[in-house]
Amino acid sequence: MRHEYHYLPLDHKQNIMSLKVTLLGTGVGIPQPGRSQAAVLLESELPLLFDCGAGTLLRLEQAGMGLEALDTVVLTHLHLDHVSDLLALANARYLSGLPGLDVWGPEGTEVFIKIAQSVYPNLDKMQVSVHELLPMDSFSVKGFDLFAEEARHSITSLAFRIEAMDRVVVYSGDTEACTRVAALAAGADLLIHECSFPEPFDVTNHSTPRKLGNLLCGVAIKRVVLTHLYPQAQEHEDEMESLVAELSGVPTVVGWDMMNVIL
Repeated sequence: MRHEYHYLPLDHKQNIMSLKVTLLGTGVGIPQPGRSQAAVLLESELPLLFDCGAGTLLRLEQAGMGLEALDTVVLTHLHLDHVSDLLALANARYLSGLPGLDVWGPEGTEVFIKIAQSVYPNLDKMQVSVHELLPMDSFSVKGFDLFAEEARHSITSLAFRIEAMDRVVVYSGDTEACTRVAALAAGADLLIHECSFPEPFDVTNHSTPRKLGNLLCGVAIKRVVLTHLYPQAQEHEDEMESLVAELSGVPTVVGWDMMNVIL
């Protein structure tokens, strides 16, 4: 089933330390069935959320992730389909009597949040702590070790290498197929990479199957999951994942909302 994709059987989870990845949102700014906007949840000993597009709060509830457990968000960039639910999440924690939200993101994140809060005067008591990142920055949060790298997008955008439980996950955010992200993914157990359009689209700022597959050829990655699909990709998912797998030599699947990956 497309919404359940496990690299390890769930009944093994009690016997080994594992890292759980849930694709909360695999879509873009244009509504389409089964795809809310960008968000990825990683769960080790503690949860960590990457991006927070529209629909994330609902998906978190569907995933059984309570507000009290989730207090940290890492942003790849500040496009609306990656941040639409960020203030809503912070506000939900405030309304529930919980401490403020901790946000890590690229340069401009603090100004973005201050401007957004100023639009809603009733949110003046809502607390958000911001930590701005540059490419090549490394940091640890919630039991995860992270390394930020420059992605190639229309605005400042970061990709992240995430390590926990001796597992490595790389999340590209929005990017063209670029060598920096490929190098970041070397040795990863899982690469979550955007692949916005099927062939024969030729676009900038985003990836397509042929360019991504060629880029990843020879890179040691165990699995690739494709995300951030535009409506043009509907009914082309099978050929997209097949082309990336054929060119790269890496097992590849197109992601769907609420897909679980157990590493």
